[in-house]
Amino acid sequence: MAEAIGFAVLGTVRVHRDGRALDIGSPQQQALLVALLLRSGRATSSEELLASVWGEEAPSSALASVRTYAWRLRRALEKDAATPELLVSQHDGYRLVVPPLALDADRAEHLAGHAQRARAAGDDEACGRLLTEALDLWQGSPLTGVPGPFAEQQRSRLTELRLGLQEELFECELRAGRHGSLIPDLTAFIREHPLKERPYAFLMRALYAAGRQADALAVYTRARAVLAEQLGVDPGPELTALHEQVLLGDPSLHTPAHDPETIRAAGAEEADQAVGAAPAQVPPRPAQLPADTSDFTGRAGHVEHLCRVLTAAGRSSLAVAVVSGMGGLGKTTLALRVAHRVKEEYPDGQLYADLRGSGLEPADPGAVLGSLLATLGVPAHTLPAMTEDRARLFRTLLDGRRVLLLLDNARDAAQVAPLLPGSADCGVLVTSRTRLVGISTVAAVALDVFDTEEAVGLLAAIAGPERVTAEPDAAAELVKACGNLPLAVRIVASRLAGRPRWQLATMTRRLANEQRRLGELRAGDLAVAVAFELGYRQLPEDQACAFRLLAPVARTSIGLEAAAAALGLDEHDAEESLESLVDAAMLEAPQPGRYRYHDLVRAYALQLGTSPADGCPEAGVPVLAPLLEHLVGRACAAFQCMVPGDPADIFRTAASEPAPPFADMADALDWVSTEFECVTNAVTLAAHGPVGAEHRTLRLAADLLVALSPFGKDIAYGELASAAEQLAETAARRGDDYAAGRARFVCGNAALQNARLEQAELMTRLATESCQRADDVVILRQTLNDRGLIAQFQHRYAEAERCYEQAIELARELGHRSGELVTTLNAAQAALRSGRAEEALRVCDETLTALREVADHYGIAYALYVRGMALHELGRYADAVASHTECLDICDTWQIRGQESQARFRLAETLRVMGRGDEALWEAGRALTLSEQRGADRDRGLALLVLGCTLADLGEREEALARARQAASVLTRLGLPDAEDAADLVASLSTPE
Repeated sequence: MAEAIGFAVLGTVRVHRDGRALDIGSPQQQALLVALLLRSGRATSSEELLASVWGEEAPSSALASVRTYAWRLRRALEKDAATPELLVSQHDGYRLVVPPLALDADRAEHLAGHAQRARAAGDDEACGRLLTEALDLWQGSPLTGVPGPFAEQQRSRLTELRLGLQEELFECELRAGRHGSLIPDLTAFIREHPLKERPYAFLMRALYAAGRQADALAVYTRARAVLAEQLGVDPGPELTALHEQVLLGDPSLHTPAHDPETIRAAGAEEADQAVGAAPAQVPPRPAQLPADTSDFTGRAGHVEHLCRVLTAAGRSSLAVAVVSGMGGLGKTTLALRVAHRVKEEYPDGQLYADLRGSGLEPADPGAVLGSLLATLGVPAHTLPAMTEDRARLFRTLLDGRRVLLLLDNARDAAQVAPLLPGSADCGVLVTSRTRLVGISTVAAVALDVFDTEEAVGLLAAIAGPERVTAEPDAAAELVKACGNLPLAVRIVASRLAGRPRWQLATMTRRLANEQRRLGELRAGDLAVAVAFELGYRQLPEDQACAFRLLAPVARTSIGLEAAAAALGLDEHDAEESLESLVDAAMLEAPQPGRYRYHDLVRAYALQLGTSPADGCPEAGVPVLAPLLEHLVGRACAAFQCMVPGDPADIFRTAASEPAPPFADMADALDWVSTEFECVTNAVTLAAHGPVGAEHRTLRLAADLLVALSPFGKDIAYGELASAAEQLAETAARRGDDYAAGRARFVCGNAALQNARLEQAELMTRLATESCQRADDVVILRQTLNDRGLIAQFQHRYAEAERCYEQAIELARELGHRSGELVTTLNAAQAALRSGRAEEALRVCDETLTALREVADHYGIAYALYVRGMALHELGRYADAVASHTECLDICDTWQIRGQESQARFRLAETLRVMGRGDEALWEAGRALTLSEQRGADRDRGLALLVLGCTLADLGEREEALARARQAASVLTRLGLPDAEDAADLVASLSTPE
């Protein structure tokens, strides 16, 4: 970026660009910035951000606040907030792209690393200068005034970093012989931090070297008293030994340089001489890391994070970093890149061990220790027999040495624990498919698949950048077919590299067939299926069975409740099985209680198929019927929330024992939205079931579709209709008019809501014919209502009213109170459009009373909407505004988003007529946004029409004309008579004033 941006957290949080301070908002907004800033460019999910800023008790409005804060930060940080470069959206969260060393905390750690290298090279002057420069970056308490648990944790870390650097500077100054000048600073430091032992030792050395032996001994006495009083402990061995040296007047204390490693080495040599040990041959410095990958791509945030924690100065405990994730993610590749980046910080060598954790015979920790000890020079005949003894010897040999240990492909924490050094000077990198619970870490990276940019980057690095440049769309499609899995991308890239005349699109076509995909993902010794098979073969039989059975029905994801029903388990047992699969990296848990397969892992599971042991000796999906039964039960309960005045017996396949009710309509809508993809996949599977499958499966799927139809304005109804169309075709072929009629009704209803009137008319006619043959009066009533709406949209109001009358009569016969009332409101709309506004208003008022009696919130909102339109036509604009506002309040309370967009553009029209143009403009704009988000083209066209009229009233003719043309285009394409109103507006605005 051309402009230099800088971030400061070592004091008050500040951001500046080219020396100019930027406004970063409230303390809580700063907490969000810090949560992103101190995660080293790593994508942070919404869930993590909520926990970082608010902790476990995040308010219900927290997620909305996160979005608002992110929007405000973009406005502050970005040159163009519409095309963000720094604060970018990632999945359901955000990532802050921070330029190298733009953060003062990063610069401090960077300087500390250079200071360590200067010390190792014996350059104390440079070491002191670098440490002083690092410490000068602190401008007070880190993250001053920033709230939240993450900020508190980071405040502690950064404070400890400063104290560690200060102690390093004291030691550096002592080595340089500046004893006298250090005494005041050390005295003040100890007064502020009386429980740290090292500064007492520094002060004793400085005083002794300045000829003040008595004062040095007094410091020890004071240290012992403070530690005993505050902690109930005696001084540690280093301070006690120093006390002995001062008492004895040890002349070595007058020597400026006191390198602990030199002292330890000298002590060890004296010990060997005391027991008459023969001088041992010094083993070569170990350098066991396998070669780094030349085409390493992506993972920049993870690399920087791991490098930083493994080279952090002033550590007081062993640095263990774990990289986990399923097979094929590139855990080893990442670990090797990091290990090679940091190895210079570990001058005593690097050790490597493959623990074979993903195989059937993982490495024995005792055998691994034997190999590592031999590398460190321990003769084979002297190795202890017991693993515990080998572990103790291993820790002893590494004490005081800076060695990096890479433990690749670990099975579990029990395998890793004996292999860990005890010294804080060492660093350990571990890769594993499972999460190593019980191992204390400084970083635990749960690796995910590449993003598209990273995946395409790897493809280009191997297959050739010119091929990717020539076919950018094909490259994106190809990596998508690979599920962005690094191993899969590497395989297809390698195959393409060996076939220079192939186009990328050729390989994409070869991967299009899901059943053949895994077979294509093989090149030489590399195969995606092998990576998955290693994990699968480790599963106990019950987990392996669940892994196979759920694959067909969990195309995108599946909830715990649904998975338990499909597997025939109670929720506790199902959760235990599924969480074990997550731990084994065979499933993912994107959020608590929800599970999904990676696309290629699912393809592998489907390839395994089912067996008689799975309860499916015949072809098909054995868990589909129990899953559908569960979904129908829950969908019926949701239907009752949305249509409380209609009885539940309209679903012939519903279980005799009803599912637990939802708390309210919002709760029901949340379930529908969450399980929507699972529902559409289950219906599609039922449609493609084998010939001979029982009719019940088709009918369960059809009832499931009908139960969700009242939610059509709040879900991706087109996707549900696509599954319904497939089900209708299958049911029709098999002569099942019940299933065909219900599925076709849903197809027609969805087409109607999208104003595709020709398709709606066709599907509604076919549904009517099927329902008449199946004697399905319930859906017959629905089709009459929809035929009325089709006629109404086409301004054939008399025909619409006839259809509504028949539908109302059937609803009364069936006892469908909510259905009767909503159709009555449709008839009121037709009356209103026919010029009978007084009649429409009277009907709305009567219907409102009845809807409130049955607590039909969706119907109440609709009645208020129609009532507002009637009041507008009668010129009672203030009353119309009140009615529409009440409708919007209900929509907001119960999350009725479809009705909300319609109420807003009607409210905008009323406000416009009242001369309240600015308010009308806001409401019309909001209606347009909502309709675009829902893909509701008719609502979009009508919102654009109101927006155009409002802009014209405000004198914005050019923009008004643009909106009017958009409205005309949309409404004409839909074949709606409202297009004439839009055309008239275009004509009036095109005429010069």
